[in-house]
Amino acid sequence: MSADGARITPLFGITAAAVGIVAGTGGVLVARAAFGPGTAPVGAALGLTVGIPVSLWSTSARRTRRARRRLPGGRRVRTRVHAVAWFGPVAGSILTVLAWSGVAHSSGSGLVQAIGALLAAVLATGIVAPAVPAHRARVRCISSPSDGSAGTPVGLEMEADRPVRIRPLDPPGADATASGRVRGARRVTVDVVPAHRGVLESVTVQIASSAPFGMVWWARDVTVALPRTLNVAPRPGTADPVPRGSDDTEGDALRRLASPSGETRGIRPYRQGDLRRTIHWPASAHTGTIMVNESEQPGGDPVVVEVTLPPDEAEAEREAGRMLAVVTAFLDRGIPVLLATREAGGPVTLPVTDRVSAGRRLARAVAAPAVPEGAGAERA
Repeated sequence: MSADGARITPLFGITAAAVGIVAGTGGVLVARAAFGPGTAPVGAALGLTVGIPVSLWSTSARRTRRARRRLPGGRRVRTRVHAVAWFGPVAGSILTVLAWSGVAHSSGSGLVQAIGALLAAVLATGIVAPAVPAHRARVRCISSPSDGSAGTPVGLEMEADRPVRIRPLDPPGADATASGRVRGARRVTVDVVPAHRGVLESVTVQIASSAPFGMVWWARDVTVALPRTLNVAPRPGTADPVPRGSDDTEGDALRRLASPSGETRGIRPYRQGDLRRTIHWPASAHTGTIMVNESEQPGGDPVVVEVTLPPDEAEAEREAGRMLAVVTAFLDRGIPVLLATREAGGPVTLPVTDRVSAGRRLARAVAAPAVPEGAGAERA
């Protein structure tokens, strides 16, 4: 089995060996033609070095064109090690070697030829050597929060077994570098920014290395499991105006608890929707502002907020954010809320006590299944 769990057949091993032989032979021919017969061993080493990434590619995963998982932007997840932005460094190295070989032929000096062969070896090593640490690198997440919000950075603590660059892909985020000694574990905080609400069990990141000379980055995409489920709440939207209703006092007021109950916890400034009978007149006269008694426990029946998400993902995201704002507005006024949503397992109606619990419920909410035409009348 390969590092990514793909099965390696004997044919892949034969292919890798053949590639190494062809690359080594080609390196000998190029070195003899460019720098003379004495550089044949260097050419063989260069050829084998060039054959390393090809061998890794041939043995790392199944080379098929079957459907692969795609990232939100449409980019395919590339689990095989591959070079990133390689054209500039490779083209520059080839031009440098060709220019030096021309100088070596013109001068006829053995020293110049030896320096040219050494330069070619260094350039080839700098181009292909990073494929090895990029292929062998391992990353795991050791700490993650339970809750987050769409559009807000979430810090994930990861551990790498060697110096690598970690680039979050899904959800996206800023690059992080796990630096330090060559061997041994090192920790780094990777910030991801979920674009939408939902429940995350894992994240996809790109791990890359440019060791030892920093000429070319080689990378591959890996899926990193989170130690705990990350519930991504929707972006808070704008709450609809709360329906107006009548109370036992004069005038209209926002719908609220008919009567407070429980022990008085303290005195606080008046908020819109408070009953007139809760006004603490001595404190109001002393402070010059309206003060009210605050009860220890809210009374009255809870408000039931029923969430029905449309099938369209963008509209569902906006509706979830709007309902989060509605629930938060009720909770801020001390009104208990029963939140009714539909999750993957079916309808769920449970109380929510704060914005975090409401965000978790809305993160798991799904759209109602489509009702066939003529199956029944829509609910009011």
